Amino acid sequence: MKKLIVGLMAIGLVMAACSKQEQVPVENDDELEIQTMSDKDIYFKPEMKLPDDPVVNDMVDIANSYAILRAVYCDAELWFRFGRVINDEISQVRTDVIKDKETRNSAEQYVKTMVSVLPRDTALWDQNDSILWSRVGDAVDAFSEHLIKRFGLKNYGTITDEDVEEYFDINQFIPNYDSIYDLRREQNETNERFLLKMAEQTENFDAKCIYTTEYAHQGRYDEAHPALPLLEDLMKCGKFSRYLHHVWRTWRVLRQIDISPSRDGIIANRKYNHMRFRCLNTILKEIIKNPKDIKAINDFTYLASYDNIIRYSDFLFGNSAPLEHMMLFPEIIEEDESSEEATAGE
Repeated sequence: MKKLIVGLMAIGLVMAACSKQEQVPVENDDELEIQTMSDKDIYFKPEMKLPDDPVVNDMVDIANSYAILRAVYCDAELWFRFGRVINDEISQVRTDVIKDKETRNSAEQYVKTMVSVLPRDTALWDQNDSILWSRVGDAVDAFSEHLIKRFGLKNYGTITDEDVEEYFDINQFIPNYDSIYDLRREQNETNERFLLKMAEQTENFDAKCIYTTEYAHQGRYDEAHPALPLLEDLMKCGKFSRYLHHVWRTWRVLRQIDISPSRDGIIANRKYNHMRFRCLNTILKEIIKNPKDIKAINDFTYLASYDNIIRYSDFLFGNSAPLEHMMLFPEIIEEDESSEEATAGE
């Protein structure tokens, strides 16, 4: 039986060096420019009045702390990739949005370290400077380790791998899910129409999320996938699903692959994070109802801590989106392997 694979709480930043290329930004469109993030409004804003509850306060701190961690690192990538001086932008990060004093201090130290280690002299720009990479990586690791320790799930309750597996078991919503999953290997209009019909007509919201993401697996579109607006609607409607994080990841990677898979291209992380925050607000409402709901807390921390699309990752020929695309759409690799085997057998 195929199941969604989820983590309890993790963030990984793997960095690599590459050669210099130039990129000309598209003018007059905030979403279609290569911009810094730290000097923008990158913070999580609850859509409801919050109770004075320590768990709820922590969730807001988690969202904002990871937003800061991601934004500063993505700005640092602009220095390594394009030689852009981004010190003043990083200095504008608002750490006062974090209520927890120790976490706020750790965020302040992270920002100060990043500003101090990144040269202002562009003549010193060297993408292969492993010492500078290490210093940036150490700063990221130090703040990340603090967040994992301070906001680890064990601070809020107990949840086992078996609990997570049972919680995300799709068969509780779609008993014949294996047959639905297998449609990924059969790319045709009949399957596409069937999955779209199920996504539109299914009333159970968890099942609707599953059918919509499966619809996204149909069709290898050269342009924006027609599932994108449907995925957006699911996230915007404010209904809770344990699969919201998967809807968001599927939407984000399809959108970024369409925009640019390149290290030198536009990466719309502000747009993606705006939608991430919509989903987090939906999950937060569940936590407010029951601050001891460890599964909802797990949902929140997983989505809040998940990394931005980054320019430097394990994928050596572009940004991190193609690698995530292969992870979320494994049938693409299986198709390529089958094609190669068939060719070799001829």
